[in-house]
Amino acid sequence: MLPDFDFAELSLRESVQRLLALVSGGGRHYACFCEANLFVNAWRFADVSEALRKADVVFADGVSVLMLARLRGHAVPKRISGPMLMPELCEHGVSLGLRHFFLGGRPGVPERLAANLVRRFPGLLVAGTLSPPFGKFSEADETRIREAVEAAKPDILWVGLGAPRQELWMAAQQGRLLAPLMLGVGAAFDFHSGKRRWAPLWIRKLGMEWAFRMVTGGPRTFVRNVRCVSLMSVALLIALVSPRRRGSAG
Repeated sequence: MLPDFDFAELSLRESVQRLLALVSGGGRHYACFCEANLFVNAWRFADVSEALRKADVVFADGVSVLMLARLRGHAVPKRISGPMLMPELCEHGVSLGLRHFFLGGRPGVPERLAANLVRRFPGLLVAGTLSPPFGKFSEADETRIREAVEAAKPDILWVGLGAPRQELWMAAQQGRLLAPLMLGVGAAFDFHSGKRRWAPLWIRKLGMEWAFRMVTGGPRTFVRNVRCVSLMSVALLIALVSPRRRGSAG
């Protein structure tokens, strides 16, 4: 059975407004960008699926996930990715005085990311940056991260730990970490810091960003994407032949 969670039925502009409303509305929230790799992990592992179900917003990221969402009855107008939304939300947040914390990436990456975004959006408030340890966090690591984030008092915590690790981490932190909004954006850290090349705009518009990453991401990414393409093909077939259901905005 395919994992069951709702996809946000929002345009890019509406997505930004929805997230800003979560920041200003009180409470503790997180949002996920579900691309093929994350969907496959949600299909295979119950804890990943549960993390997506618990999220306040789940965006359909990637052409195959967008097709799947529509087959399952969700009126999703377009794919929304973390790298796509990051600059939009940063730009809108300048006039609102929102504070941003960047958690993720290898040493130096979150700092370069923050510097690039400040140059692009003068007035952007960077509350802090932190490159966490690679691999599973120890209790001491968790404490250090929590203390750093809470001391910085960010409005938006950008999380770049890679999928599905970042989604599981955000789900575990919901209601515990004092940050109004956590966003698991993965590759946005590498793309907007300049560490890795983002697919050219024309490739993204064709919905072929997955193929670009497959070719340029190295052997590990190639093997992972071959598996994802195969499993997503099966998922699309299942969605095509199974009864459709009406979706609602996440």
